[in-house]
Amino acid sequence: MSLMQQILALHSVDVQVRALRGRLDSAHHYLKTQETQMKDLLAQRDEVELQRKHTQAQAANLEMEANGVGIQIQKMRDELNNSGNTKQYSAILSNLKSLELQKDNFEQQAITQIEKVEQLVARIAQFDVKLTDRTTLRDKAAAEMNERTKETSSRLGELDRERASAASHVPAPSMLIFDEVANIHDGEAVSPVMTVDARSREYACTACNVEIPYQLYSRLLGDGTSLIQCLSCKRILYLELAELEAASKRKPVAKSS
Repeated sequence: MSLMQQILALHSVDVQVRALRGRLDSAHHYLKTQETQMKDLLAQRDEVELQRKHTQAQAANLEMEANGVGIQIQKMRDELNNSGNTKQYSAILSNLKSLELQKDNFEQQAITQIEKVEQLVARIAQFDVKLTDRTTLRDKAAAEMNERTKETSSRLGELDRERASAASHVPAPSMLIFDEVANIHDGEAVSPVMTVDARSREYACTACNVEIPYQLYSRLLGDGTSLIQCLSCKRILYLELAELEAASKRKPVAKSS
């Protein structure tokens, strides 16, 4: 088996391994995304819940202040009814009006805080709806992840062993090139060469459509002891059987004098 045949055999298994791992990685990424979004929603809900508790505590304190002032007002009204002279009456009345303004102020602030609490409660309810939906998506993603793991684990193990066997026949320097190019192009490490115009010696890489110099094409017709890469996309080039047969039938182009 020639070096290029070894590379093609390796590529055949490698693309299957990458496809299965890609499915697993995709399911894992989707699950992780759902979990991250759910975590963010929970953090936002917790923050709003903390605001609600703080605001509700402020409203309760303001109501207590208003009630405390209300008790003072009642006592002062009793004193007003029992006042013995005009001067005392006027002083009590002035203090009473001041306390009533203070009580109104506390009550108004309490109402404002209660309205904020209601708004925060509504926001929390919205988060709860979103969390319910997100939980459903997260659970589906987890189920899909488990299903894909069960579906592919056995086959992936077989393919990993097949890939290791195929890789064992490829020389280390060529293996490094294959892995590097496969990682760059998501597993598409090889590309056949197509004839654009045989008479004009025009050939191209089918992956990127960039012209292949005739010198490289000639090397591909050789003994195949070294890998030839596209000058543009760096994929490993090879000639398909039909191209090899067509090349063998072509008459050599005469050299110009």
